[in-house]
Amino acid sequence: MQRSKTWIGAATAVVLLGGLLAGCSSGNKNGNNAQASQSAAPTASASASASASPTASADDKSPIKISWFVDQDYYKKNWDPVNNLLDKMITDDTGISIDFSSGTPEKLSALIASGDIPDVVTVDKGNPQRGVLEKSGLVSPLDELIQKYDPSFDVPKSMQDWFRNADGHFYGYASFFWAKEKFKEGDSIRSNQGLYARKDIMDQLGIKPEDFNTKEGMVAALRKVKDAKVQYNGFTVTPAYFESWVIGGFFGAPREDASGNLVDRERTPEMLEAYKFLNQLYKEGLMPEDSQTLDQDQLKEKVANGSVFAITNKNLDWSALYQKDPKALFVHVGPVVGDAGNKPYVDPVNASGWTLTMVNAKTKYPDRIIKLLDYLSTDEMSLNVNYGPKGAAWDFDENGKVKLSDEFNALNAEDPNKAKNKYGNGTLQWLINWTPIQRTAPVPVTADAIAKDENALFFAKLTYDMLPFESITPLGGTDEGGINAKVEENRKKWRAKMILAKSEADVEKYFNDEVDTEAKLGYQKLYDYQNKQFQDAKKALGLQFAWPANQK
Repeated sequence: MQRSKTWIGAATAVVLLGGLLAGCSSGNKNGNNAQASQSAAPTASASASASASPTASADDKSPIKISWFVDQDYYKKNWDPVNNLLDKMITDDTGISIDFSSGTPEKLSALIASGDIPDVVTVDKGNPQRGVLEKSGLVSPLDELIQKYDPSFDVPKSMQDWFRNADGHFYGYASFFWAKEKFKEGDSIRSNQGLYARKDIMDQLGIKPEDFNTKEGMVAALRKVKDAKVQYNGFTVTPAYFESWVIGGFFGAPREDASGNLVDRERTPEMLEAYKFLNQLYKEGLMPEDSQTLDQDQLKEKVANGSVFAITNKNLDWSALYQKDPKALFVHVGPVVGDAGNKPYVDPVNASGWTLTMVNAKTKYPDRIIKLLDYLSTDEMSLNVNYGPKGAAWDFDENGKVKLSDEFNALNAEDPNKAKNKYGNGTLQWLINWTPIQRTAPVPVTADAIAKDENALFFAKLTYDMLPFESITPLGGTDEGGINAKVEENRKKWRAKMILAKSEADVEKYFNDEVDTEAKLGYQKLYDYQNKQFQDAKKALGLQFAWPANQK
């Protein structure tokens, strides 16, 4: 699924490029700063034996094998402590070997129906199987296991509260969760959205980053690219591929009103302004018709072959282009501001993470498993999981930043798959925290890595706490879920009609027609559900208001 590929892309990008977070997404937990990690972070073996168990001694490393199911069918991992250094580290430190299996959520449903699930189960937090597991009695409350077997297991309170079930328990540990109470100075939630343009073409045509601060300036800059008929690699460069929701965010489309109610930003004046603006770009030949039809892989190919000047989606990674032409560098520009002069915002990666890892209520090894989860969730193990074992794949430099070993770099350059098979980097991300990785990321060296670091830091200043907004999407199989699917499909159609409209008057007409169509689809029932979820989330987080403009 797309989210899983994005997270893995993020982890891989850090290893290959020495940059910071490069994908969706991406998770923060209990992170020390880099210097403290060297002296204060638990060692692997110490973390695995943090506390005594009623059924096993604190340092029990007797060999056991556990089964672990992951509901991502792309995931394939064979435990190999003989040849894989990460697997060897984990087995040596804990005595545990893992028999991984994977499959679709439907396969997990079949396991649940049989009443016989593996010792550990990892499920996408948004999949309905998560709720079924929590209510079935097949998995143990994680808080009870921690209290009984490993009281020093420091699960962030915000994670516990966010995933707490109606019965008062929480049942899983989240990967890539951003726990704000664990943040240190300099930590930030990054975004996969922004505004980026080719520096080589900007220099060629005399375009400056600040030209993109206004709609008029951006149009003028894009016209220069079109009028110059810039050729690159046999292609005429297309001025822009922009997403409407990113432009609407730059224009300050709100997500909460002054009374604290959820706002559907798709229906705001700022989004109408965004559609009119993108329609202007289309009518002037600055953004092509296929901007509404190409999928992400096709857009990535266009960026990689050098035929695009400006984009709003950081996931359209330009590394392949840079590797062929180091002058073809994307840098941050703008951001463009709307007519009202509202503060611009970009959506951060999901603060509530990706997957939840749960423990079978009938496992023979609850004590060993809970200590394994504790061990895997520590800051240094997040680094080990991302890069491979410390000492072999990496170590801290004098500034507390990760420095990849010469041996790792050489093998990774020769064959990334060989490096992964040897070091295990990026193969066990189910309890990973991104903050310690982001905080200690290798110092960027190449111009591309430096630019990506600067881009990420620039747009991180425009993010907001999206956690209160992340519970509003209804689960599949519910009435609200069905309405939501129809509404989203409807919006794709109307979005294209607005951007490709013949006139500004048609844009406004289609904008209103979209609202009328959605009313017939049951929109009000969906909104009432979403607003209630939003209010419940704010209450759980102790917030009166969630949107930054309302928090003054």
